[in-house]
Amino acid sequence: MHPLAAVKPARLRAAEACCELYIRRNTTDLTIAEISSEIGISQRSFYRYFAIKAESIGPVFDWTTAAFDAAVESADQDADIRDVLQDGWRAMLGGDNADRTRRLFPLVFADAEMWSLFLRKVHDGERALTPILSARLGLDAESPRARAASAAVASATRIALEQMVTAGADAEAAFISLIDAFSGDLLRSR
Repeated sequence: MHPLAAVKPARLRAAEACCELYIRRNTTDLTIAEISSEIGISQRSFYRYFAIKAESIGPVFDWTTAAFDAAVESADQDADIRDVLQDGWRAMLGGDNADRTRRLFPLVFADAEMWSLFLRKVHDGERALTPILSARLGLDAESPRARAASAAVASATRIALEQMVTAGADAEAAFISLIDAFSGDLLRSR
């Protein structure tokens, strides 16, 4: 069992139900009344969890970011960084989440508000990853190199998902290819 699997507060369960609904209906163009009715919560609860509809996917993105960070942080310190990041991808968007990733992101990509939320979550994920990745790479977390390394991982994630949506790319393979392209000396231990 994934270490985060047991931690599913009501807000995350509601967000997962929203994602399942968007996938099942193949659209995010639903009213709050439709969403609330379909996922079995009141509109009042919906608005208590999510200020706007686009935020209904936010907790899922937060959970996937936490899964990625946990995988990177818990990996053997001697493991190759490329392998560590690939395992992080699998924990975040691959493995049991791969089908949801393939089916949800085209819908998110097509919805400007949800895409905007995703981009903000990518930025938040970059900031959260910096101390974890810098420790693994032997860098000062405040250094420009540490920030650049985290930005490379966040950008690789975003671009891989864009390539999946726009060109039908295998997202994990695209992620690893982008990590290779970004890394050079950037993702090497000091």
